[in-house]
Amino acid sequence: MKPLTLTMKNFLGFKEETHVDFQGLFEEKIFLITGPTGAGKTSIFDALCYGLYGEGSGEVRSKAKCYRSHMAGEKEDLEVSLLFQVRGKRYFVKRSESAKGLNKAYFTLEGEEANALTKIREVNQEIETILGLTIDQFKKIVMIPQGEFREFLTAGTKEKSEILKKLFATEQYEEIQLAIKDKYDEKKALEKELVLRFKEILEESSIEGKDIEMGKDALQERLQEEASKSQKIKEEKDVQEKDLKLLEQEITLAEKNNEDYETYQEAKKNFENLYGQKRHYEKKDQEVKLMRSISGIVYKENQWKEKGQELKELEQELHLLQDEKRRLSSMVKPLEKKLQEVEEAANTLDHQKARKNHVESLLNKSIRLQEVLKAQREVKKAYDQQKSMLDHLSKKEVERQGIQEKQRMLSQEMSEYELKLERLNHADQAKEKELKELINLYKHMEKAETIEKDILEAEKKRQVLLKEQRMAEEVYVREKNKQQANYALQLRKDLKEETPCPVCGSTHHPLAEVSEEAFSAIHFDEAEKRKHQIEQALATMAQDVKHLTNQHKDLLADIEEEKAALSISYEKAHEVGIHGQKERAQKKHMEEQLLQEMSKKNRYTTLKNQFNDQLMELENLLQKMEEEQKKGVGLEEKLHQLQGERNGLEREGVPKEPSMLQGELEKLTKQIKAIEEEREETRKKWEALMNQREKLVGRESTLEETKERAIEKEGLLKTDFLESLQKVGVSEEMYTAYKGQVGTMEALIKEVQRFFNEYNQMKGVYESLKEKGASLVYKDLAPLKKTYGQKQFLVAEILERQNAQSILLHNLQKAHDRLGTLHERYMENKKALVLYQDLYDTAYLGMNFETFVQSYYFEGILTRANMRLRKMSEGRYELRRRAETESRREKIGLGLNVFDEYTGRERDVQSLSGGESFKASLALALGLSDFIESHKGSINLETIF
Repeated sequence: MKPLTLTMKNFLGFKEETHVDFQGLFEEKIFLITGPTGAGKTSIFDALCYGLYGEGSGEVRSKAKCYRSHMAGEKEDLEVSLLFQVRGKRYFVKRSESAKGLNKAYFTLEGEEANALTKIREVNQEIETILGLTIDQFKKIVMIPQGEFREFLTAGTKEKSEILKKLFATEQYEEIQLAIKDKYDEKKALEKELVLRFKEILEESSIEGKDIEMGKDALQERLQEEASKSQKIKEEKDVQEKDLKLLEQEITLAEKNNEDYETYQEAKKNFENLYGQKRHYEKKDQEVKLMRSISGIVYKENQWKEKGQELKELEQELHLLQDEKRRLSSMVKPLEKKLQEVEEAANTLDHQKARKNHVESLLNKSIRLQEVLKAQREVKKAYDQQKSMLDHLSKKEVERQGIQEKQRMLSQEMSEYELKLERLNHADQAKEKELKELINLYKHMEKAETIEKDILEAEKKRQVLLKEQRMAEEVYVREKNKQQANYALQLRKDLKEETPCPVCGSTHHPLAEVSEEAFSAIHFDEAEKRKHQIEQALATMAQDVKHLTNQHKDLLADIEEEKAALSISYEKAHEVGIHGQKERAQKKHMEEQLLQEMSKKNRYTTLKNQFNDQLMELENLLQKMEEEQKKGVGLEEKLHQLQGERNGLEREGVPKEPSMLQGELEKLTKQIKAIEEEREETRKKWEALMNQREKLVGRESTLEETKERAIEKEGLLKTDFLESLQKVGVSEEMYTAYKGQVGTMEALIKEVQRFFNEYNQMKGVYESLKEKGASLVYKDLAPLKKTYGQKQFLVAEILERQNAQSILLHNLQKAHDRLGTLHERYMENKKALVLYQDLYDTAYLGMNFETFVQSYYFEGILTRANMRLRKMSEGRYELRRRAETESRREKIGLGLNVFDEYTGRERDVQSLSGGESFKASLALALGLSDFIESHKGSINLETIF
């Protein structure tokens, strides 16, 4: 951290704004701020600390809280601003305090003012994060305040460790140490797991007492033994399978012999059976040949018979045709007479049709006259209704104008109420916001009062502890004096007359014989421990009070801002509560007033909606007015047209009642229709009769010719049939006997063919088997199959043993492979474990990594500090790390002793006098600076300036 510029106003002795620019001093490693007492040298460092942390560099002023200049006016604020640089980035912080003690803070990264922090707590946390140091650590290693130079020198091991950790980032070594332990534990656990799994695999194979170092060789002997057993079982199985195969061949040959014997016997039996049926089928074969001859003549007989039947049908049809011809001849004369009568009646049709047309015209006009009269009545009625509606619409138009006037007046009143409601609603929202702010203010003030009580309570406890501290200090000082007296007495014992004292150089030692006062190291340790405990408790309490005070400050700042926003000046939470209750009552009254006004507005809205509905209804109604007026004009015109048409029809003498005309028209229509239909029907009957008569004459001639040809053909077919019987030598009696069986001929042919095929086939089989089968003898298979079954059972048993042995051998082989894999992992893990074991022993036996590294850094600091201390003390004193800790719980290597060249002994640095302590502290601080300067690459230099 590099301070660039510092500005102070109304801070301690600096009333006027004072500006300090450090940038011109950066080229020098060391510079001096000089001036007479009270000139403000310490105030500059207090301002630096105050700008960064809100506190001064010394405890006295920090406790007194007296940074505000006494020369400042009542309305002037204390102001301190600091521009500083860390890791190349420039930051600006400004702190102020009002006359009433209200603190404010502002912090930002240069160029990012939009993201500036203004909460004191947030500003403090951000600066601690950027610098990496708390205010206490800053005072001990960066800025040693006046009167507190011994703090770092006499700090405990824990405090030194925390400071060194911040400076040198040694927490990474603690992380490395933990990582080593995790890796060591991991590898150790893996070793145990691998050994356990190795034993489990061996136990599965019924092997014990083998070590994992043997690897897969632990199973090699058992694997070879089981492989040998497997080979023996295989050889036994091969012998038995060979015997089984020979038995199989013997049984197969015996089965083949018995099968051939049974085949021969069955063929012989079948052949003898078919041979006995041969004569019967030879007779059937002769019958088939006869049927074949007859089948060639049957179709001729069928043709002769069909032609005779056809002749009979022709004779029957001729007889029927002649009867029909006679019937038609009897119908000709009556129909001819009726046709003449119909023609005579048809001559009167023209006169009747003319009369019909005249009556029909009068009827149409009479109907039109009735329609005109009816339409006149309907149009007149509609016209009257239309006129009545127009009168009604005129009244509605007047009504609409009245409603529109009322609506206009209502809208004016509603506008006034809406403005009033808006003002009330805005006032209600403002009051609601004010109440929320009052609630927040009340909570903050209540919390602030609670914190004040906590601070007072902590102050009481602190006074008690201070009292205990004074008592413990007195005890500790007594024990310390005894210790120092003990040192002096030990020194006096070694003094001899005429020998210079290593301390004062005198050769005369008058107190050499003074008796040694009793000193107890146990009492001294207890007194020191009690003193440290109280100091620790006081430090903890100071931190708690500091935290509560900062929290109280932040709350007071928030409270002041909230009070300023609300324009109130109450100092107690209950006063704010009473004020809030009054404000709540006012808000309730405003809400009631708002509800009343809303109710009025709703009533006006309802009335407005009613007017709108009425107007909408009237608008819809009045929109039809013009259309209805047009309809009225149209109806009036139509009335005039109908009246003119009516007058014309009445002048023509058209009757008003058309019923008589309708009756006459219907009568004429029926007469005309009856005459026309009767004439048409009679004509059709006459034409049909003549056509039918002509057809019968033509058909009769055709049938006579067909009959003569049929008689001639029938005689020829009969002669051909009889000649065919004579040719094949079949009598009519034999033909008649076998003619009915011709239909079964095909089935009989197939039956005869099938028999002779089967006979010839069986004869061939029999003759082929006869030579060999005659010498065959049937063999009994039961003894052979019994022996075969026994042999099969034996082979199956051997096979089962072989499968079990194979599974065992397979499992042993898998276990053998798994042991090999486990052994490889074990050996790899063992190599890694040796490495991690060494690292673990190094890290956890004796001084841990972090302390070792801190001791190294601390030793370098002491080396450079002693170079300065020896000059300052003229070679007498040297700072050394303490070999043992004062408490077992403290870390080794960070405690300090001072070696005194005069006595040749080491002693506690707390035994140094005030001036000696100052020299040692200054040397240690300069040594720290020198060491940091020489190790820029590994140290957080930005923390130091």
